[in-house]
Order: sequence, then structure tokens, then C-alpha cells
Amino acid sequence: MKTIHLDAEKINLETAIGFATQEPVLLLTADGREFLLAQADDFDVEAESLRRSSAFQHFLDERSACSKTIPLAEIQAEIDRELKEQGNLN
Repeated sequence: MKTIHLDAEKINLETAIGFATQEPVLLLTADGREFLLAQADDFDVEAESLRRSSAFQHFLDERSACSKTIPLAEIQAEIDRELKEQGNLN
């Protein structure tokens, strides 16, 4: 898996898609959000590629090491607040 730190490396969508035709691409934003770009029509191949990717396995290990949990009710309340702010919830 290729990782691109968007705060350090500016790429356009065409370039990102080009990378994703070869392997899944993890896009990291400056504010810490993560996006995965992968070819959608070949799920089995992508899943196997991720299984064999030491970088992706390392990423999963780091994520699973986080012990912080957020109660579902808190997440739902945050979603409701955001929807209300956007005018999508009465």
C-alpha cells in the first residue's frame, strides 16, 4: 500500500488514481483524517493485496493498539448535532 501525506505531497486526482491502479493508496490529510483509495471492481484482488501488505498490516496493528473507545450514544449525539447544524435534522 502506498501512503501519501497530503500536507507534504500535493498530488492531483489523476495521479492518485494512477497509483491506485497499482496498489491501494492511503491518503493522510494534514488534520489527521485518513482515506483509502482502491480500485472498486476487483475486491478479491485488493483484499489479498492488503493481506500481503506489511505496511497495511502495520497500519492495522497501530489502529488496534488504541484502547480508547467512544460510546455509541456519544457518536449518535455528535451526528445529530452536526445534522442539526447543517439544517438536515429537525
